[in-house]
Amino acid sequence: MLPTLKRFLFCRKRMLSPRAITVGIVLLAIFGALLFIQLFAQINFKYDSFTFNLKTIIAKPGGTVIAFPPVGELFLKSHHTPWQLVLTLNEIDLNHLETQLNELPPKEEWPGIIRRELTQAVLKLFAMVIGCGLVGAALMLLAFHIRPVSLRFWQGILVSFGCILLLIGTTVWTYDPHAIEHPQYHGVLASAPWMMNLVSMSIDHIEVIGSNLRKISRDLPLLYKQAGEIQNLGQFDTDLAVLHVSDIHNNPAAFEFLSQLVNDFKIRFIVDTGDLTDYGTPLEAKILDQFRAIKVPYVFIPGNHDSPLIIEKLRRLRRVRVLQSGTLKLEGLTIAAMADPASGSYSSDVSSPEKLAKSGQQLAEQVTALKQSPDIVAVHNRLLATGLIGKVPLVIYGHDHRYNLATESGTVTDDAGTTGAAGIRGLEEKNIPYSATILYWEKDSGGSLRLRAADSIRINGSEGFLTINRQTF
Repeated sequence: MLPTLKRFLFCRKRMLSPRAITVGIVLLAIFGALLFIQLFAQINFKYDSFTFNLKTIIAKPGGTVIAFPPVGELFLKSHHTPWQLVLTLNEIDLNHLETQLNELPPKEEWPGIIRRELTQAVLKLFAMVIGCGLVGAALMLLAFHIRPVSLRFWQGILVSFGCILLLIGTTVWTYDPHAIEHPQYHGVLASAPWMMNLVSMSIDHIEVIGSNLRKISRDLPLLYKQAGEIQNLGQFDTDLAVLHVSDIHNNPAAFEFLSQLVNDFKIRFIVDTGDLTDYGTPLEAKILDQFRAIKVPYVFIPGNHDSPLIIEKLRRLRRVRVLQSGTLKLEGLTIAAMADPASGSYSSDVSSPEKLAKSGQQLAEQVTALKQSPDIVAVHNRLLATGLIGKVPLVIYGHDHRYNLATESGTVTDDAGTTGAAGIRGLEEKNIPYSATILYWEKDSGGSLRLRAADSIRINGSEGFLTINRQTF
């Protein structure tokens, strides 16, 4: 193929203007530089007992990938340049690690140590990028018989060098040191808790990390098989974790998902914003048997697909609190809620705008009458809480099967999507993920709980692909 391309370019040279030929040669040099950077720009470096590989990948979105195969990887949106810096843990010298952990330096020295080691590694990588890029550009031009005696050869080399410097320069210029606060995780669900917190843990917890690494170093398989069992490292440093789910729609698999999240993320209670069933019939009440696996309090706000029968049966369950109207205080948090008006009938149709507006007005009046703003306003349909946006700290809802986490006029709004992957409809509409949100609360100096962060969790059931995004507030 290469000789054919050479002959083609040779034949076309007579038909192209000198300027067009120069542009073509420059583009050829840039292509060679990027190709060699992609293939060869990587370094291996060792820090104490750990061996790492650091490389680059031309890809969107730009950012940093921290990989711990086969457990999973974290993505940090650290820069805007369309390439990724990939840091992979390749090897652990277990014998050395066991002795090394007994001689950890003081935690005050760790920020400087980490900064120095990473800076040296990145500088070496950038040097490798420049070297590989220039070699790639030169070899590509030589492959097409463009010799160093030609001015165009050096024009191609010079422009390629400029592009490489631009790539590195914009990466440094757009670098966001706060990207570590919003990691995105891909990998095994059981390993998600400690992977999500590995990069964001305070240096104050370095002794905890050392303790857990001692546990891991005793047997290499523990790194992979017992990742979810490592104490403290998987716990976000907060006082309360609340799980928000919605729109289970008769899917029993959703409860396996819930149980694992409760166990792995130390959930204290669950808030379900409705649509447990599709039509609220006695046959569908069989799904209530799945609640036996839930070992934490469960607050349920009925949706339009629920019914008086389902609500009544839920009230009889030991750990379930049905909240159709008013407020509930649990674990120090005040929850204000309003059931979907359609849940009072056996019709699953969406309520009319007039009924939704009336229920929304009732909710707004209840919240306004409170001496203190509730910590959570929970509804099934967002329309019920529209008038409270900007007046309360957090509104959670479901209904539309589209996950969304945002901040609007100072209010955090969380749409849990569909924790049951839309039920039967999810089988017809492909690629609807199982989704849920973990909300983390922390006590302030006065002892009041404040929302600190949220993890959005999505699993594509057909592909088995897990994604976790963390947003801090």
